[in-house]
Amino acid sequence: MKRLIFYLRAALVLLWLAIATIATSIWMIFHLDDRVNADRHWLDWWQKGIPKIVPVKFVVEGKEYIDSVRPAVYVSNHQHLLDALMIAQVYPPRTLVVAKKELKKIPLAGYIFDKAGNLFIDRSDREAAIAMLNDFAKRMREESLNLWVLVEGHRNRGQTGLLPFKKGAFYTAIQLQVPIVPVVFGPSYEQIDIQSGNLNGGTVYIQVLEPIPTEGLTTENVEQLLQTTYERMLAVYQELEAKTYGRESAPKQVHLSDSIPT
Repeated sequence: MKRLIFYLRAALVLLWLAIATIATSIWMIFHLDDRVNADRHWLDWWQKGIPKIVPVKFVVEGKEYIDSVRPAVYVSNHQHLLDALMIAQVYPPRTLVVAKKELKKIPLAGYIFDKAGNLFIDRSDREAAIAMLNDFAKRMREESLNLWVLVEGHRNRGQTGLLPFKKGAFYTAIQLQVPIVPVVFGPSYEQIDIQSGNLNGGTVYIQVLEPIPTEGLTTENVEQLLQTTYERMLAVYQELEAKTYGRESAPKQVHLSDSIPT
């Protein structure tokens, strides 16, 4: 019976994602001047349907930091294929996403994602990826856009802690002298991870951290900015992990740098 419920929910989730994509494509036809908000419209459709299919509840802390500064670079962890449902809870307007180039090949969804202005990068070519982000930095400033980066670069299938962070987001933030806004998704592998065969529902915790300023930093500070962000996000992830699984918080790693020198 449990497997039957999973397959039924999975089929309905995939059907709803198709509906959301079609609805967004229609919306874009009539909102060509506002297509930069296509991601927000698409995510709104996720929220309308999926929590009704899978009984999931989101508890968000730190909402006051969302869109408190603009432009900004938002960085979050990456767990599974339905991460977008968590992103939908805290996604600011006029925000674009960095995604792997393979997503561009998805029928219709890839086309919409591209036309909305999102960035497709080749993960195998680090220099080209950073160059693309640097080119986009000018547009961020001119059009007051935010950038959202799944900063681990890959889904964390190990289902514990955080993977090492990629540097591109931090280069971009420093180049623009705009803050990093860390967003931590607590573990949701048992609640909404369709790839692992789990659509059980339950509570998912999300925490938005205080923005980390970059004024006065140079490219020489990229490693330290990355490390500081990683440490803060890991500490919060461990707290959310303990809350999710109902146990004491795991020991926090020693912070090598509690502040970033300017």
